[in-house]
Amino acid sequence: MSTDDLTGGSQPVPVEPPLSMRDLTTVLIKHYGIHEGRYDLLVEFQIGMGAVGPDPASLNPGAMIGVSKVGLMPAKGNGPTSVDAALVNPTLPSVAAKSKSTTALKKPSKTKSS
Repeated sequence: MSTDDLTGGSQPVPVEPPLSMRDLTTVLIKHYGIHEGRYDLLVEFQIGMGAVGPDPASLNPGAMIGVSKVGLMPAKGNGPTSVDAALVNPTLPSVAAKSKSTTALKKPSKTKSS
């Protein structure tokens, strides 16, 4: 189904433009919290077979294919839809690392003991 012609009749209009395969891969990398490595989109299909036709008198052997799952898999190379997680979801400096570095910079205060 194409989303290019959205002016016709009662066809629903997408909330936003559809995502490309690279965009969806980027969304999943961020969803899973991955910060390094190259990934490709994994699409799992489900295939059903049976009698298909417009009416019971016109049935023919047929197959139906549907998308059942999407996910990520490590990329074997640098393909046209591969996404580098380090570029799209870089690791942010952690709060703990910042507090350790600021604590290390503070000099201990000298106190007099009685």
